[in-house]
Amino acid sequence: MSNSPKTYKTQIDFSTDWELPAQEKYIFQFFHQQLENLEANQLHVHGVKLYTVDSGIVVTAILRHSLPKKLILDQVVLIVKDKEGKELAKRQFDMQLFGQLDPCTARPWKFLFEMEDLLVPQDEIINEMDFEMVFEYYEKVVKDFELFLDENWSKGLVLEQQEFVKNLVATLEPIKVNEISIVGFHFHENEEAVNIYIIIRNAFDQTLTIENLPIQLFDATGEMVCKLGFPIGQFEIKAQQARPISLSFSKDVFLKEKPDFTTWKIEMVPQTL
Repeated sequence: MSNSPKTYKTQIDFSTDWELPAQEKYIFQFFHQQLENLEANQLHVHGVKLYTVDSGIVVTAILRHSLPKKLILDQVVLIVKDKEGKELAKRQFDMQLFGQLDPCTARPWKFLFEMEDLLVPQDEIINEMDFEMVFEYYEKVVKDFELFLDENWSKGLVLEQQEFVKNLVATLEPIKVNEISIVGFHFHENEEAVNIYIIIRNAFDQTLTIENLPIQLFDATGEMVCKLGFPIGQFEIKAQQARPISLSFSKDVFLKEKPDFTTWKIEMVPQTL
């Protein structure tokens, strides 16, 4: 289908560990309002201002994400580039004080790049110059995922079907590091419901436990047919692992009377339901 992906506007949230005067909060709110919406399951950093100091450079930035879960950052590697894309500085930051972000939330933060972090002579960096900031890992992708079939799936699928799912996982498009991806691979409709088999892939470097899976179902016209939050218990997915799950969309809660399921797609909702 050629429909454009759904996008989501983040809500700005200020850390209690960084006391900002009202005027500076207003400036960050202004910059945040100018940012384009995020697609589902993205992590993004937007540089606001760059200041030169004796010890290096200080960059203020807004970090935001559209994941359907709370986000806690551990260590991140950030790169500062000029407007032509030349790398000016690079450093790994401990984000312990940054705290956790609610789903679909943005937060301003301040980063000090010291002299040893600079990749060019300091006199090439001009105070309040135009620049951009990116996550180093944001530009990387994960393509190799290990398929995990729990006991129910192992017993429920014959070897030929297991091989099919394994080959499917191997041929899926890579996803960016620190993203969750869902792909529907089997669709069955009956009088009461639509049942879909889904593969969830975890491109984080840590195990994720999903308790609620909010899903949107679209038909061939691109219109939303249903939006449901599925309580799936303690559904654990290890780093770089792919796990299938089956979900049933009851027709009682359809938003459309006669959906056209000649083609269909599903998306995760980057918010709790």
